[in-house]
Amino acid sequence: MIRRSQKMLMFAGIAILLSSAKFSLAQDNGPSSSQTPPVPNPQPAPASNQKPKKVWTNEDVKSAGSISVIGDSHNEKYSLTKPADPATVAKYKVNLQKLQQQLNDTNKQLRQYQDFESGKASDEGGRDLSHGYSRTPVDQQIAKLQDKKKQLEQQMDDLYESARKLGIESGQLK
Repeated sequence: MIRRSQKMLMFAGIAILLSSAKFSLAQDNGPSSSQTPPVPNPQPAPASNQKPKKVWTNEDVKSAGSISVIGDSHNEKYSLTKPADPATVAKYKVNLQKLQQQLNDTNKQLRQYQDFESGKASDEGGRDLSHGYSRTPVDQQIAKLQDKKKQLEQQMDDLYESARKLGIESGQLK
């Protein structure tokens, strides 16, 4: 677009120079007269490859017939969204429920460690017999659980995103 306008300006400048040169030659060759010669019109000629633009009025639009913005519905072969496969929805639900259970367990452990670190009394009467003692300091265990929590939340977000890409709404997964 810019190059076209630059070319048009260049051609207009050349046309002005040629017309002024032609005018000065005509003035030198002809006899001197007291009349002032006419000033040439510096407007460039319209380009021959440009079509005149059509200006639409209200009458033109009314006589054009029906205009569809979206298109004809009888020509539409495919719907924009496909219904989600129930088996796929069930698979995503199960995976999300597993991740949610792991997240709940991680949050419970994290809360217990934070309570222990702050000096609160434990709600449970003793230690978990299925697990042994850990020599890892409490603050490192808290940091490890927070990392695990972030990973689980990221996995859940990724599952929701992949389900959305397949056309499954988040309400179907709850």
